[in-house]
Amino acid sequence: MANAEHVAIVRDGKAALDAWRAENPDTQLDLRIADLKGLDLAGIDLRDSDLRGAVLSDARLTRGNFARADLRSADFTGADLYGATLAQAQMATTILRNVNLFWADLKQSNMQEAILQWSRLNRALFLSTDLTGADCSQTTAIEVDLRSANLTDSNWQGANLNGADVSRAVMQGADFTNAKIRDSMWIMTDMRGANFNKASLHRCDMTMGKWDDTTNFPPGFDPTRIENRVDDY
Repeated sequence: MANAEHVAIVRDGKAALDAWRAENPDTQLDLRIADLKGLDLAGIDLRDSDLRGAVLSDARLTRGNFARADLRSADFTGADLYGATLAQAQMATTILRNVNLFWADLKQSNMQEAILQWSRLNRALFLSTDLTGADCSQTTAIEVDLRSANLTDSNWQGANLNGADVSRAVMQGADFTNAKIRDSMWIMTDMRGANFNKASLHRCDMTMGKWDDTTNFPPGFDPTRIENRVDDY
């Protein structure tokens, strides 16, 4: 269970927490299973905190700092995480359904089996993030940065990935059925076993990518065609 004092300090807002951190620089916040839903915590500093199972649904968390925090199984449904920092966070099985992650930094985070369905990931940074088994279906991920990410067995059905950079990512078994994918970079991406059934693929640069008979491209799509290469956007 959460530390009641820690929960009260966070509920008091950013200024109160900043003052507490100045006096307790080495103390980890214990916010396990804390109820923080609906709060205005814009700019809150929760880096390195333990938020396992915490409820932050519908909270305003714009530009908040969750770097290296333990967010496993936390519930962010409907939260606003615009510009938030979640780099190197533990986010396995975290619920991020219908969340605003526009411009958020999630690089090198562990997001195995996280739920991001219906979320807005425009221009978010997932550099080297582990999204194995994550549900990213119906997301809007325009110009998202997924370079070197692990997308193995992830679900991107119906997602909008226009302008995305997926270079050097691994996506065996990933499902892009009905996804919109145009003007995007897939250079040196491992697409073996990926499913692009009924996806709209246009101007997707797959130079030096890997695919084989287990890759399901839409009928008529040739990843080697020169017109699919994108020199600039």
